[in-house]
Amino acid sequence: MATATQMAEVEFARCDAVARGLHLAAVVDASNDAIVSADADGMITTWNRAAEELYGYTADEITGRPVSVLCPSTKRGEQSRLFRAVAGGLVSIEFDTQRLHKDGSIMDVSVTNSRIMEDGALSGFCAVTHDISARVQSRARLQEEVRVGANELARSRAETLHKLALAAEYRDHETSLHTERVGKAAAKLAESLGLPSTYIALIGEAAPLHDVGKIGIPDSILLKPGRLTALEFEVMQKHTVLGSALLAESESELLRLACQIALTHHEQWNGKGYPAGLVGDSIPIAGRIIAVVDAFDAMTHKRSYKAAFTVEAAMTELLRCSGSQFDPRVVEAFQQ
Repeated sequence: MATATQMAEVEFARCDAVARGLHLAAVVDASNDAIVSADADGMITTWNRAAEELYGYTADEITGRPVSVLCPSTKRGEQSRLFRAVAGGLVSIEFDTQRLHKDGSIMDVSVTNSRIMEDGALSGFCAVTHDISARVQSRARLQEEVRVGANELARSRAETLHKLALAAEYRDHETSLHTERVGKAAAKLAESLGLPSTYIALIGEAAPLHDVGKIGIPDSILLKPGRLTALEFEVMQKHTVLGSALLAESESELLRLACQIALTHHEQWNGKGYPAGLVGDSIPIAGRIIAVVDAFDAMTHKRSYKAAFTVEAAMTELLRCSGSQFDPRVVEAFQQ
């Protein structure tokens, strides 16, 4: 039979445990973070005041309901996977996600899920949640500012390179109108080919940079009135690679497309073009488009070494070279 002393010790231990439990409950209730516990089946068992403020439910309204009511439909599978992971042995998992307010609005939150163990067995889960909406919004604003800044920088770089292209154009053709005409014709041809409107606008801006690499070709070759020697033509061909190098390593869609155009607009459908000898559809569509409009513009305008073709004669030449130098589908669309 237990002595009075033993009974007193048991009672003292019980009262101490109750006191500690009450103290812990008070600490949990006073926390600035929403603290929610659920049983092993995911049914909510406790709910502090911060949870009421965050989610909009009172403890009476939410206790006994599944934790899934706090998850947007897109996050319910995530919640189930996390509970399984914690139940499987992970002590806690911290992650950023979204949760659902009582009014139906979606909140950006950070959650730490932990397991609750009693007598060595899983008895439930505890989730500590705090609102990170301000942080997410700040991050979104920063990302937008970076995006806008990057676009402005890319635009500024494109403008600088465009001026370089015009400088090369003045050296070669004594006019800047060739680059403008090629840009407009490229956009129109892209439209005739049924390409997306965003691509049409982009190629119209990128196409004028097709010959920017000519800025690095010596005047003795670029401005030579007669036929180039084999060695001189080899140097002239390098304007494609030089242009590509000037436009490379950019995050801008405009400059990436301009880089592709600069490099491939002298490739030929039959593989006899330069610099890489690409064949057929391996030539990017932008390169195939510029090949046609650039050749047509060059033929129909006077140069120091040749007279201008008539439109009819230039079109006849395009048709003659369709399937060899030019993509037949692009030439057909150009006729429309």
